[in-house]
Amino acid sequence: MALVALPRPPKLEGRGPTLSTLHEIECILRDADGSLSLNEIKRRMSAKAARHSMVRQAVDELKRLGFVVEGSKGVMWVLNLSPKIWAGKWREL
Repeated sequence: MALVALPRPPKLEGRGPTLSTLHEIECILRDADGSLSLNEIKRRMSAKAARHSMVRQAVDELKRLGFVVEGSKGVMWVLNLSPKIWAGKWREL
């Protein structure tokens, strides 16, 4: 079983999302029951002046890292930190 390398992050023009923005979006998605649209994520954020492009960049970064998936219904958190899952996955290495 070969390990797959993460793709390199794309070059951002201007300023990207802050770490606190990434953490806030992570908490929103983890607490959600099901998928959320980008507008719903933006609505639930504490910073009411959050730009749509900043939310999009943050979701794209979480998607690149494999923490979320995005579909026609919105964005959903998929990373499972259960020790049972991670204990058996790497035994074949």
